Amino acid sequence: MTYRQVKSVPGLEVTADAQFRYNGKPKKAIYCTTVTGRRATVRIMIMWGGKNHYWQAAKLVAEAWKYGYEDGDRITYKDGDCHNIKADNLLLTDEKGYDEYMRRNSVMRADSLEERKRKLQLVIDEAGMTLNYMKTLDIEPINRHVKEYLYPCLMTFAMKTLQFGEKKSMEAVPEVLGTMYEKIMNGMCLYNYERFCKKMLHTLKKTGRYGEYWHKLCKPIQIEVEQLNLDCLWERYKVTSRRK
Repeated sequence: MTYRQVKSVPGLEVTADAQFRYNGKPKKAIYCTTVTGRRATVRIMIMWGGKNHYWQAAKLVAEAWKYGYEDGDRITYKDGDCHNIKADNLLLTDEKGYDEYMRRNSVMRADSLEERKRKLQLVIDEAGMTLNYMKTLDIEPINRHVKEYLYPCLMTFAMKTLQFGEKKSMEAVPEVLGTMYEKIMNGMCLYNYERFCKKMLHTLKKTGRYGEYWHKLCKPIQIEVEQLNLDCLWERYKVTSRRK
């Protein structure tokens, strides 16, 4: 087997078939899956100074074996399998190309009626959890949903889609979940937990801070209606009532 040096990680080498060795000794990549069975980004872990450091394994393979690779390039996979990190399965792309790839290959896309039903049922269930909390102050159903579904879902989104890396993801995901809990417990009618948290993570990716993303989503609008009092709408909307 032919090894090439990974310049960004001194002592680390890799073959075109994604076999790693560190300081001359074999180094196994970490092939991750979520609790729901979805494949997540393959990682390499090396301990420096008593701390674990992680890298996206596909980027290390690309750095060593893909001609023209530059720091900041996005990685996509010919066969759509993020666990197949061999050099001949990797493609280099820019931000736009990566976004298009994710839309085509996302496991959450609603390609079928059954998938649309499943996504709609998820929203119904989450809305029901908020309603139940407002009636009973019982937070346990929300806790269970976060543990079994939402937390691993958001970790996958942060690490695979947003490419935050493990350390940043483990800081950001609890932060947005804490904000979600705060909103619910303060009486916000939150009915789509996953969308709420993903928007906050996406805002962090784009702006470097979490932000109150819904302020940006709700752009001023002009509404004209008949026989309807719209004085109760939020101040950020520009509203006029047209009555006969």
